[in-house]
Amino acid sequence: MFEMKNYRIGTSSPIGKALVINIRKFMNDQHKERYYSENDVNELKTVLGNLQFDVTERSDLTKTQIVEATEQFVEDLNVSPVDICFVCIMSHGNKDYFISHDNEELSHEEDIMEKFSNSNCPKMRGLPKIFLIQSCRGKNRETMRDDAQSGGGPIICSSTLRDAIIAYSTVPGFVANRQQDGTWFIKAFC
Repeated sequence: MFEMKNYRIGTSSPIGKALVINIRKFMNDQHKERYYSENDVNELKTVLGNLQFDVTERSDLTKTQIVEATEQFVEDLNVSPVDICFVCIMSHGNKDYFISHDNEELSHEEDIMEKFSNSNCPKMRGLPKIFLIQSCRGKNRETMRDDAQSGGGPIICSSTLRDAIIAYSTVPGFVANRQQDGTWFIKAFC
């Protein structure tokens, strides 16, 4: 029988730490600029700040810089643990990867989520980790009304990454929608 786990949130100050990586522009214009993505960053910073998260925002990072920023974030969690961590990646992408500023592919799971496994981030063992991936997961388009929510629900990733919520902005094979005031996914979340 599955036993529901209760997390004690509010025992640390700040309550949580957040890493928000937004890739708006791409070198050599190889991918379209993600106009208005800064609106999503601002929404996330406001909401997470109100929830007493210490927010680290990084923009237009290369693949190496993304890996380094993620590893530094994990190192900070291991040195100064909190009750919950939050990671949001916003970029172009496909089913299993997203694109860096230098047009390199990074795996959602291997390059980001795996860094937060119990063996890599032991101070967060047994604590919730939330991952939001705002990127396309394919080329198919879904017809939606403005008031409808896009995106898949939380999924369980691997047995080594536990106590995590992972939310993608769309289901595999579909684009993630964005308008001038931001993306549907981040607006629905905030």
